[in-house]
Amino acid sequence: MTRKHLITLLLIMILTAGSLFGQVYFHYMGLDNTPKHSGRSLALGGNALALEQNPVAGLHNPASLFGRNNALVLYTNLNIAAFIERRGFPVQDSFGDYLAQNDYVSNRFQKLEGDLALYYSEEGFSASAGWYTMENFAYDYQEEIRSDLGSGAYIRDPLAGYHKIHFNGLAHGLNLALAHDIGERFAVGYSYTQLFGTGFEEGYGVIPILNDSKLSSSDTTYFPASLTNGRGSNVNLGLTAKITDRLQAGLHAELVGIYSMDGTHILAGMDSSLMLPAYTVDADSTYNVTIDRPNIYSLSIRYIPENELKTTLYAQFDLTDWRSYAVGYFDAADSLVSLFHPEYTPAWTIRAGLEHVFFTGVPFRFGFVYENNPMSNEMNRSTIHVGSGWISDNLCVDIGLAIYENMYHYDDLFPVEDEMRESLDKVKENGIRANLSVSYVF
Repeated sequence: MTRKHLITLLLIMILTAGSLFGQVYFHYMGLDNTPKHSGRSLALGGNALALEQNPVAGLHNPASLFGRNNALVLYTNLNIAAFIERRGFPVQDSFGDYLAQNDYVSNRFQKLEGDLALYYSEEGFSASAGWYTMENFAYDYQEEIRSDLGSGAYIRDPLAGYHKIHFNGLAHGLNLALAHDIGERFAVGYSYTQLFGTGFEEGYGVIPILNDSKLSSSDTTYFPASLTNGRGSNVNLGLTAKITDRLQAGLHAELVGIYSMDGTHILAGMDSSLMLPAYTVDADSTYNVTIDRPNIYSLSIRYIPENELKTTLYAQFDLTDWRSYAVGYFDAADSLVSLFHPEYTPAWTIRAGLEHVFFTGVPFRFGFVYENNPMSNEMNRSTIHVGSGWISDNLCVDIGLAIYENMYHYDDLFPVEDEMRESLDKVKENGIRANLSVSYVF
């Protein structure tokens, strides 16, 4: 395959991402951390050592920034993510036998994010500064409500309204990073990220369309809110070691602070029957929320085998200390009203990636990630990564894709009074993320 054909194929895949899949129901609780990557590092499974001399390394292992050459690089990134969430329950006949799995909800939505950063290096140190979209809290769930107008009506089962959950908001990050060498084989790095939240919205409830007695109770109101003052900070520390000319290792830690928002109606808690998180709504009050997020520790390696065509292998092990995770809700007097502290055990992630450069100079990149979920092993997730790139003089373009699919069981989000179900809903998640990164060397 020629370079032109390969890049064209990947661009087509990115442009069609809006018709593909995913879901982030627990993300608003701070329970789904999607790290920022460049197009190249995303294609290689998110390995920190795949960010050599790239400003995004300041968000992972800042020691990877270090380079002994003089350079000034402008970096931009466009990220597209698309999602589908389907929920269904088994249909049974009058004898209780299984007939089919009925999908009663199919929601899809998209996210678009952008980043801008600058990288500078000279003999002895390297530095970067960047403005990134760190978290995108967008989530839209909509479920139709049907109503029976009675036997005399011509139209049976009319649309009466919608069950709706809506989250939105962006957490931007201003990242400053510095790296320097220690001797010939070691480099250390430090970075600080200040988080700024904008555009926070939430809503939960029922939006009626028809006047129906079934929709007149107090729980049929849709409660919207606009939150303010999203804020927080991260500190990243890193070390890289050149063990041999072909083998490099890296250690890094992401030390995260508390993230806070003001003015929420929606509280996170634990569903005792599922032992999984759940949302509750307090329509009469608003609260200030603080999320104590978990620290992440990583060990990564990069190996270049002896091969006629340049090939590089990557691997990384991440450990996320979920024992410290907690969400606190405070009233206007700054008194603690509710604390969600599920005491999860630490969770781990394994990343693997391969980059193979053909004779034409076109790279093929492949990655695989397996994530252990802190809430339930049923939610463990496997992700496939793929991508390529193109270099022309001072311009470098990288493209990466990540695709996943998984399934778990959960309660009906809006249960019908007195309705009995033999089993939990089956929730099917599919997602795709595409990164297009462009770097220009001055």
